[in-house]
Amino acid sequence: MAKTVSLKSIYKYYDSDKGTKNYAVNDVNLEIEAGKFVTLLGPSGCGKTTTLRMVAGFEEISEGDIYFGNEKVNDIPPNQRDCTMVFQSYALFPHMNVFENIAYGLRIKKLSKDIIVSKVNEVLDIMNLREYKERTPSQLSGGQQQRVALARALVMEPGVLLFDEPLSNLDAKLRLVMRDEIRRIQQQIGITAIYVTHDQSEAMSMSDLVIVMNKGKIEQVGSPIEIYQRPQTRFVADFIGTANFVEGTVKAAEADHIVVQTNSGELKINRTGFKVNDRVTVVIRPEAVTLTKGANHVGIVKKSVFMGQTQEYEVEYEGQIIQISEHNPILEHTFAVGSFVSLQFAEQSLHAIPATA
Repeated sequence: MAKTVSLKSIYKYYDSDKGTKNYAVNDVNLEIEAGKFVTLLGPSGCGKTTTLRMVAGFEEISEGDIYFGNEKVNDIPPNQRDCTMVFQSYALFPHMNVFENIAYGLRIKKLSKDIIVSKVNEVLDIMNLREYKERTPSQLSGGQQQRVALARALVMEPGVLLFDEPLSNLDAKLRLVMRDEIRRIQQQIGITAIYVTHDQSEAMSMSDLVIVMNKGKIEQVGSPIEIYQRPQTRFVADFIGTANFVEGTVKAAEADHIVVQTNSGELKINRTGFKVNDRVTVVIRPEAVTLTKGANHVGIVKKSVFMGQTQEYEVEYEGQIIQISEHNPILEHTFAVGSFVSLQFAEQSLHAIPATA
């Protein structure tokens, strides 16, 4: 049965030679609903893997409590917690075939042979692995080995399934296939999943909830669309996708929008929570800008690259470079390097954050 996971004021620190504490995880609080797919996302060293390892029991908690459902698991050893982990390295036994690898945990639990066979065959079918059950790991592709590792975790029927960057060893095309497969299986079974990655596309495509971490702290928690369209800090806006930043001052604050005065003119933004004269940073995604011939918001094209689905531009505009992405360029007029262009901003897609965020 899928379980909720609660992290209450979790810290992980190490004592330094100078008597101070070096924090790997700093006051993390999370409430993860049962059956949800949640991703811990951030750059290397942000604390995401350490947090996952504390949930699994592989890393000791310096302060705080972790609950699976109503049960505090701080002092429960990893092999007795109601969770299993899928590792980056797969960690398959090379001398065992697929069936034996998947059955290993069930045999440790001393289940009967009939129950083991039934459970393993069931998960083999879910993972489309039945035809490979007699093969050893060396006879499998990377994607097939990853499915075996996932099957070995699922067969234990844990309340929580943990993923430690499981797709990082696969090539780009196979990663796309496997992330869809993991998400499909997670939804089919309804298990609670906590996934660690530094890959933004994985987090955005797989998750119900994304937790962006930076320097041991949580920067923002939200759905993929919230994280992308409504980042709360400059770090989140810059880390998730590509963003342009324009500084300005709130000139007018209405019930449903603000008007920001920038060096290049006024921008209307559908955002509340600011007052007149507040300093703000306007977040402009590349797809929120279109280029035309005209006299308003004029810039000069410094880079123009055809990428198939998109035409990617860098435009010098009011002393800074703005990155712009126009979709389906075959149907659009494209601009060569050196062209003078007018920038049109999509108000619905603009976002503002405090200038200090």
